[in-house]
Amino acid sequence: MLHKKIATLLTVLIAVLVLTACGGSTESKIIGSWKAVVNGESGQYIEIGEERLINRSENMSAEYILTETQSDTFMIEIINPEDGVPFHFFEGYFEGKDRIIVVQMMGEPIDNAEFIRVDNIEEEKEKDAKAQREAEEKNHAAEDVERKKEQEEQEEVVTDEAETVKVNDDELERFNAESEYIMELIDEGKLGEAKERLNLLTASITSEEYISSIRAMDDMIESAKYEKEQERKSPDYSSLKEEYAHKARILDEDVEQKYKGDIAIGLFGDYFDEWDGLLNEVWGVLADTMPKDKFEQLKKEQVKWIQEKDADYEEARGEIDAKDRLTNKTRERTYYLIENYLD
Repeated sequence: MLHKKIATLLTVLIAVLVLTACGGSTESKIIGSWKAVVNGESGQYIEIGEERLINRSENMSAEYILTETQSDTFMIEIINPEDGVPFHFFEGYFEGKDRIIVVQMMGEPIDNAEFIRVDNIEEEKEKDAKAQREAEEKNHAAEDVERKKEQEEQEEVVTDEAETVKVNDDELERFNAESEYIMELIDEGKLGEAKERLNLLTASITSEEYISSIRAMDDMIESAKYEKEQERKSPDYSSLKEEYAHKARILDEDVEQKYKGDIAIGLFGDYFDEWDGLLNEVWGVLADTMPKDKFEQLKKEQVKWIQEKDADYEEARGEIDAKDRLTNKTRERTYYLIENYLD
């Protein structure tokens, strides 16, 4: 009887130890909300569930695979929702229950990177955004003070030189005319062209009297660029359709701005990765937001489209515009999914 009681007690004790070990497993510890921090700066915000990983910064969602390695680290692979092929996301190890030290990201070694557990992603994003705005405002204020000081010093130099240098009438007339045109370009938002014209004007001017005016115009161009970039980073969206239509337009604008509407054959294909990435991003949002039955039907259509796209590309491979056509098909499909399936 005593032996039987001891055996029962040992069985219960072993079960308790097993349950305790399972409670501290990587699978259970990884579940939660996390903030990526690289070199002290906040980056992506992700939420890891039992089966899916959601990137809250880019509204992407996918299944993942968790694997523990022989070097006491663990690795997470993301399953591509389009073709089901897993790709490396990151490899790291826990330092406490609320911190993951990252040693590899996307298959490449990385230093000073980690994931920090957070209680509420939205509150954390607001806090980080506020801190970033305060830092940027502080930097801009310091830059404005320094710029004003430089302008005042430069104006003093120009004033002194003006007393001894005779202004060339032809150069003055040309400078005034070109400056007026550059200001018109800035007002129209054609900042790239304005910068080019200003550089040409600067190279053609021999008198240093115009330096302060040239710098002032350059500051206006840079300030307009910054304001435009801020608008692109944080616009207000009323719907997912509006948000992703905006992202697609921004990508089109980048191409337009780089080539000024005159893109040569073979160059548009350089943007395939960008359009393919946006297409996958839209697809991830549809997987999370569409009714399951409708998404399954769309998934069949998407598989058929991919097969036709790949077949067309294989048939055209070797032609100078083959990748251009592949990129354009991907672009058109992205716009089609945004316009017809996002709300």
